[in-house]
Amino acid sequence: MADPAPPSVSSIKSRIAALNLEEVHTPSPGLRPAYTYEHATTGKKKPPPPPPPAQRPAAQRRGETANNPPLVNNVTTSSGQRGNEPVQPSAETPKISPALPPRLPPRPSPKTAPSLPPRKSSEQSIKRRESNESISTITSIGSARTSLSATSTGGTKYHIRAPAYDPAKLPPLPAKKNTEEEKGSATLRAMKSKTSVVADRSLPPQLPARPPLPARRESQAQEPTQSQQRRIVAPPLPRSALSFALNKSTEVPPPLPANRPSPTPDPQPGAPPPIPLGSRPNLQAIMASKPKPGATPSSCLWCRDFSAPDAHAAQYPREQLPGADVAWLATQLTSPFPSATDKARAIFTWLHHNIDYDVHSYYSGNCTRSTPENTMTSGLAVCEGYAGLFAALALKSGLEAVVVGGHGKGVGYKPLKPGEPLPEFKPSGHAWNAVRIDNGEWKLLDACWGAGSVCGTYKRDFKAYWFEMDNNEFGFSHFPENPNYFFRTDGRAAYSWEEYWGEGERLTVYGPATPNHGISARSFQPPGKYIRIHDQAAGPVVRFQFSSVCPHWDGERHGKGKPYVMILHVGGRDGRNTDYVPFQTDGRVWWVDVQRTELGAAGQKVSVFAVTTVEGRDARGLGYEGYLSKKGRCAMGFEGVAMWELVV
Repeated sequence: MADPAPPSVSSIKSRIAALNLEEVHTPSPGLRPAYTYEHATTGKKKPPPPPPPAQRPAAQRRGETANNPPLVNNVTTSSGQRGNEPVQPSAETPKISPALPPRLPPRPSPKTAPSLPPRKSSEQSIKRRESNESISTITSIGSARTSLSATSTGGTKYHIRAPAYDPAKLPPLPAKKNTEEEKGSATLRAMKSKTSVVADRSLPPQLPARPPLPARRESQAQEPTQSQQRRIVAPPLPRSALSFALNKSTEVPPPLPANRPSPTPDPQPGAPPPIPLGSRPNLQAIMASKPKPGATPSSCLWCRDFSAPDAHAAQYPREQLPGADVAWLATQLTSPFPSATDKARAIFTWLHHNIDYDVHSYYSGNCTRSTPENTMTSGLAVCEGYAGLFAALALKSGLEAVVVGGHGKGVGYKPLKPGEPLPEFKPSGHAWNAVRIDNGEWKLLDACWGAGSVCGTYKRDFKAYWFEMDNNEFGFSHFPENPNYFFRTDGRAAYSWEEYWGEGERLTVYGPATPNHGISARSFQPPGKYIRIHDQAAGPVVRFQFSSVCPHWDGERHGKGKPYVMILHVGGRDGRNTDYVPFQTDGRVWWVDVQRTELGAAGQKVSVFAVTTVEGRDARGLGYEGYLSKKGRCAMGFEGVAMWELVV
């Protein structure tokens, strides 16, 4: 059977495929392959060639420069050449027959690929120029030059290079701004200025003489005019010392006495010495301190009802506090009370319930300063710790308070004996407080002595009279180192250290006298500790007397109940006939007169007792007549109030 005829070539692609197969896959010369273009696998369709430069848009031809030549293409121009092919003369160049296309050149073997020309070293291709261009810029230009350095078209290489570098043709750089002058101050710029700034050293012209002022009238000399009053500016008030810290001067000093000693000229020869007016009592101040008719108990601290702040202060034991936060505790203790007096009383009572006296540190001599937070944490303090914590709580509550340091007649105090020299004043031996209460009054108080008592060991014993006591009476047992902290109400600004020690040894007044019976410790007569049994100048009769703490004291309303019967225990004639003499009273004052010879013998004691029980029952309200009816017939219990000693 004869071989089939070869398929007819109908397209350029088929002719090219046939030629390739004929050259590569022909088994023997003279025989045509039995394959056609249709049997080969069709490859991906190539994109159409780009249009000629004249037909391309301006946007695509915008980047064509000397360094970026147009890409070659196979588009036939009007002259008949394709792309970059050399022009062929029409007479000598044979025309391609449309039936048989020209044969393509043989494809090179992969094993015999043409070798690339040797690469130049980077040192020769890239040279650093003395300009401001960076290496990255030169490298990028070199890489672009390398990529477009050669184009193989017909075996000819075209090298496209950048224009020659000429530094003289580069534009000048802009002037560099001086940032130091911009950031500098005006003074620095002025210092760098080249202008002359030397001041003129010539003297200024003299001013003409002023005309003399007109004579002032007497009315103008006495009273300033309205314009002058506007120009008068009062000096600024000094800042309150309370805003600085503790132990500072007060905002308003105590009033000075009305009659102060003034310097007087030397007396004339033979004239008597001048009368010291400073020691003259101020009658107005004395009358002002007396209770006025119709005075209410609310204005007296002795008669004021402090049951509400006292009960409220007991509800915050130190062991149950969330921490040593002074501000929190001050708010809890004082916020329910609008009165400044009640706020101060609640703080005073809380210290009694929660702070104990540090007896061990006191007797061992290891007392150190402690902060309010340390006192709250440990629950132990000496007088300085009590005063510091009270002032801190008061200030956090919005009160004005200070710590006062000085001398106190406490443990270890011994009054002067006749002829004994005056001791030297030692400041800061004791500490107490001054707080501003209702009506702007400064009140002295001792939270340490009011919390308890020390007799070898510490015992909690609430003594409210160290809060309620009058400032004048308070001053008999406390001498401040700062004279501005006396706060007396009798018109005297202060008193001397000699007066403080010079009153001598007083009688013994027991602790229950004031809290249990409402008796003022300073009202006892005779005031001295010793009573002479043979004193012709004093008279044969001795009056014993004392009074309540305030004129309107009522034991049932302000105290613990109806008053007890007060009796005076004497030794009898020559100390052989002991007797109990009852005091007479009007409810405010107690008194009894006893013959000096009936007091007893030298060395014995005369004492004041309160009859507390009769036949085992409370004896409040027994009365003078009731005592006389039961005297010597019933068993009675007594409580000591005061005591004197008998001497020759």
